[in-house]
Amino acid sequence: MIQKNPLLPALLLVAVATALAAGFAVFGPGAEVAGTTTPQERALVHIDSFTEKRGALAWDPGDLGIPSSVRRYDLAVYDTQAIRDRLLRGEPLTVYIAGQPYAADLQESLHDPESRSVGRHSFTGTLTGGGEALLTVSDSVFLALFRIGGVEYYVESTGQHDTVFPERILHYVYSSADVVPEGPPAMLSGCYLILHNISNGRAEHYGFELPANWTGADFRSAGYDIARLTDADLAELPTVNETLHSGGLEVPLSEDEAGRIAKSYRGKIVEYRGSYYLIGFIES
Repeated sequence: MIQKNPLLPALLLVAVATALAAGFAVFGPGAEVAGTTTPQERALVHIDSFTEKRGALAWDPGDLGIPSSVRRYDLAVYDTQAIRDRLLRGEPLTVYIAGQPYAADLQESLHDPESRSVGRHSFTGTLTGGGEALLTVSDSVFLALFRIGGVEYYVESTGQHDTVFPERILHYVYSSADVVPEGPPAMLSGCYLILHNISNGRAEHYGFELPANWTGADFRSAGYDIARLTDADLAELPTVNETLHSGGLEVPLSEDEAGRIAKSYRGKIVEYRGSYYLIGFIES
């Protein structure tokens, strides 16, 4: 795993730059990887035969949207379509987590037909030995949470395309044991919301440009994951709610609300009433 520099910027949501680390090996759809790779070649979360670990030493994790609170992580590329298809067929899935194999017993969640209609499927279930699993898989993005013995393991998208397989997205993988606080409680007064409406096509604060008037389909085609924000969600995000309607920027943010943002909206494009936003926070 990669050890991060603790002085990296503390953005919890950033748009990613355009470069990626090159991969160690090439694999094709359905290639058997789990049975032929060594433990050192496997990512912290290695999905059966559909995973390749990537090198990251040449890249600033801030450019990949990785929060500074994540001190150690792996980079990996997943054959997301193959994973999704196997799950939809009801076939077993083997997951290597921290080097240990687990059989995943997963069922698809059917509560969001709109997401399913565009090829994004969510699954929940258990792992052998008493673990829990939550997965969301689309054509290009794989998001996952595995909970084993009080430790949580996360797979999140960087939004960047792989250099070996450009149709696939680079992901970062880490555990809750490798996350440290951004600062002591005394620093909470220096925690500020960052909210950008990117529907007009520009978010310079995050160092990238997007074409004006992009739709949800455009974002998804470019490899971005979209989270829908509802009025019910905003009831639990009072600072975000107020800022959405007042147009303020860098408003002081509570620890509780910052935690909700980090948990549900980090690394995603957020859609609210037809407009698209980037949401995050910084600590001064």
